[in-house]
Amino acid sequence: RPDNYIEISNFYTATVYQKGAEVIRLLYNILGPAGFRKGTDLYFARHDGQAVTCEDWLQAMKDANPLVDLEQFKLWYSQAGTPHLDVQVQNDDANRCIHLHFEQTVPDTP
Repeated sequence: RPDNYIEISNFYTATVYQKGAEVIRLLYNILGPAGFRKGTDLYFARHDGQAVTCEDWLQAMKDANPLVDLEQFKLWYSQAGTPHLDVQVQNDDANRCIHLHFEQTVPDTP
């Protein structure tokens, strides 16, 4: 969600819908089925029939799951595009281990 926009039709693109679904899937995977359900139940109890914000959604998830840190998700609503994750795997057969290197890049936000 940009801080400002030129035309409202830019909000209704495939990227916006795909990214929104991705954020919800990530929350589901972090919270698990029971935690996600608690969050959605709280969200609907608080906001059914209202015009709400992304912050309202995230706050309900946080309030229903107080032991989980969801602060990083605020960035998903303000950053442009979807982050790209690069993973490099290095096998160390001699020591019977695998080394993983993760690098995340994010497109520039206009």
